Amino acid sequence: MNTMKRCFIFGALPVEKMPVAPAEDDLVIAADKGYEVALSLGITPDIVVGDFDSLGKVPDAENLIQLNVRKDDTDMEHAVGVALEKGCDDLIVYGAVGGKLDHTLGNIAVAERVALAGGKILFCGDDSSFTVIHNSFCAFPARSGGRISVFSLKEISHGVTIKGLSYEADKIDLPRAVTRGVSNEFAGQPSRISVTDGTLLIVFDTQEYM
Repeated sequence: MNTMKRCFIFGALPVEKMPVAPAEDDLVIAADKGYEVALSLGITPDIVVGDFDSLGKVPDAENLIQLNVRKDDTDMEHAVGVALEKGCDDLIVYGAVGGKLDHTLGNIAVAERVALAGGKILFCGDDSSFTVIHNSFCAFPARSGGRISVFSLKEISHGVTIKGLSYEADKIDLPRAVTRGVSNEFAGQPSRISVTDGTLLIVFDTQEYM
């Protein structure tokens, strides 16, 4: 049985909640000012990536990947690319939810890239978190409260099934340009969201992760 290789990535935003902490054998990558964020949490990154415009200096790190300020991808996307190149297929990202709207939208695109490649990714913020699944499923343990929303990133995602939440669905078609999946609720029991043919963005209140 294959075991997913896990990587933690730290972005530039402050982190107050860290439901899951890196284990000794996990890869840790910092994206630009995420180097400072990781150190503030007592975590030394294995790899530091960025153009370091946000950090304001090039850090004295052992494994450094310095990028040109004029580039086609964000520091976060590059960090995720490094994680995938290192064989990681289970990614948890801190310090990258909220802040600038354009960067949040960019991070949703990055999450979609990972899902389309068959990987698993969680962008975990202090208040809200999100993940993207493609032709797959996402499961949660029993939670007594909190909101969760589901959006299609394809024109139409087919075979969307939602079980264990306040509002359930069985193999429905979910178009992209609708709000049908907004503000569902955890209902105190294990829940599961799946899609047969499509790509889903799942946004939920941050609690202890899966």
